[in-house]
Amino acid sequence: MMNVRYSVMADLELLRKLAGFQTLETVTRELGIKRQSALNLLSKLKKEEYLTVMGGGPKKRLYRITLVKQRKRDLGMFDILNKYSPMKLAPWYDHQVHGKYTVEDALVDAVQTGSFRAILSSLRLFSHITDWPRLYKLAKKKNCWQKIGALHDVAKKLFRAKHLPTKYSGKPHDSMQYLVRNYRTKENWIKPIEQEWNVGIPFRNGDLRKGEV
Repeated sequence: MMNVRYSVMADLELLRKLAGFQTLETVTRELGIKRQSALNLLSKLKKEEYLTVMGGGPKKRLYRITLVKQRKRDLGMFDILNKYSPMKLAPWYDHQVHGKYTVEDALVDAVQTGSFRAILSSLRLFSHITDWPRLYKLAKKKNCWQKIGALHDVAKKLFRAKHLPTKYSGKPHDSMQYLVRNYRTKENWIKPIEQEWNVGIPFRNGDLRKGEV
């Protein structure tokens, strides 16, 4: 059994092993320690600010562990995506925000990354949109309203999403855009959405299942 009775601050190797998203079970397995030892370690990581907790209750508790301390700050794109999406993302950069930052901001920023996983994860945000004028304004400013509209229509086919107001639908669309460069779907049910919005949508049914969408 591994001895974990030391300061976490001094053990970068431990942090490297656990960096990312973990559960209690994966920590016990990765380190070869007992359940109570794992709980004690997770508690210490949280106290020393290397860990934040997500989930709990009916959902499995997830622990996000990083190599650097997670100072308290305003919620950014990754925080909001991970709050609402079943598919959790390990941030690949520190997304700092200042001032008001909403679900609408996170959705636009996720689309702007061009990242397949971030965009797939963003689908769930359509269940939490409360300010369509803000979303429309942000997306038009960054020339991605077509992409937002196409994603919305995909989300509506998969789960209960907020309805796109009529005033924002049926707009003339610009030249072809891609959510992920040069990738288009092979799914027949998605192709009409691609045609409607003139947007290449990269998802396949298997991707949507893996992402628990």
